[in-house]
Amino acid sequence: MTQLKEILTSAQCECIQKQTINHDEPGSLLRDFSSFIDFIGTTGISVSKKNHLVAMKDLQGLNQRMSKPLDIHLKRPQQKSFPHINGLYLLLRASGLTRIVCDRKEAKLMLNNKLLAEWQTLNPTECYFALFYAWWHRGNTEIIGERGGDFWGGKSFFYDSLYFFSKTLDNKQFNIKNKQHEFSSLRYLPGLHNLALMELFGFITIKQEAALSKENWPITEIKPTLWGTSVLTYFSNYLTIELDTGVIAVWGDELKTYRPDWQKKLEPSQCNIKEDAGVILNVVLGNASRTLSVPNNINLDELAECILSAFNFSNDHLYEFIYKNNYGITEHVIHSDIDTDDECLYTDGYIVGQLPLYEGSELTFRFDFGDSWEFLLSVESFIDTSSCPSESEVIEQHGNPPEQYPDWN
Repeated sequence: MTQLKEILTSAQCECIQKQTINHDEPGSLLRDFSSFIDFIGTTGISVSKKNHLVAMKDLQGLNQRMSKPLDIHLKRPQQKSFPHINGLYLLLRASGLTRIVCDRKEAKLMLNNKLLAEWQTLNPTECYFALFYAWWHRGNTEIIGERGGDFWGGKSFFYDSLYFFSKTLDNKQFNIKNKQHEFSSLRYLPGLHNLALMELFGFITIKQEAALSKENWPITEIKPTLWGTSVLTYFSNYLTIELDTGVIAVWGDELKTYRPDWQKKLEPSQCNIKEDAGVILNVVLGNASRTLSVPNNINLDELAECILSAFNFSNDHLYEFIYKNNYGITEHVIHSDIDTDDECLYTDGYIVGQLPLYEGSELTFRFDFGDSWEFLLSVESFIDTSSCPSESEVIEQHGNPPEQYPDWN
């Protein structure tokens, strides 16, 4: 890959080399991120059942913990009303440091204690770039309840922010004083959560003047920092090389030569259970429920057969399993007979032990795309190796299942 000194000025290289990274520099990212983690604590916080966003009752309290709390005048503010909280939530999910735990009454955002312990071994520089990596590679807007986006060109969720920084700012300030239409445009490009994250990372400085705007975030001026220009110029070149040449570059590799304090990275694992153990699944369809004991080494076709049999359904249609991975992004594992041009995971080659399961996690088994039967699966507990069944079995059942073909009677 191109040497850093070939794409950056000497001042930019020096900035990257000498920039202090701690809880307050180059932005308040690490301080506010730690405040969010402390707010979640050991008991977790309530989130909405559908999109898993922070409950309205907790938003003001969390806002007051931020380095720059916003004065929100809305009667019923939502998570997106607080761009910094919204951006930090995106990082929390995209980093893998949190997970959603559900029961029939509520959903909660909980810390992933295993990964949190690893996070706590990182120095501030390593934490900073671990979060930037999560934003770049996994910052899908689906995480914050918006329409999910793919990598631009297959490479980065960060593209909107990079485009705004390089094209709109272009090493100069962006003044929107008394120009409300320009503020409104920021909602779409780069998006207020991305703008807040750029401020938190120290890529930009934002000036506010409450008397001049009716907005909850009264921005009047956005200005790039030398740190932001230096780092994003480098990563813009990294993105261009991958897209234009197909060269596979190690993310941030050249930058590390200027930052010897950046050695370790955060490595989340998608698979949380052993292949030779088992899992207890509660499966609900309508008013009927079945509790299944399932070995982890069976594939999802076998699991599908067990579910259908437990509810007296014939296995005569196509199906898929749908779940949100450890980053809050929806994944589909589909029947091998489904024709698609996309790269997919297939049920005949995917075993239960490969699913990112943990106690309280949920997934959906969607059967018969015409009638669209949706079975809700939730993880109750795990079975150790010594008592793991060799085949799936129904260990408890409640209620009568609906008829698969009621009109045939």
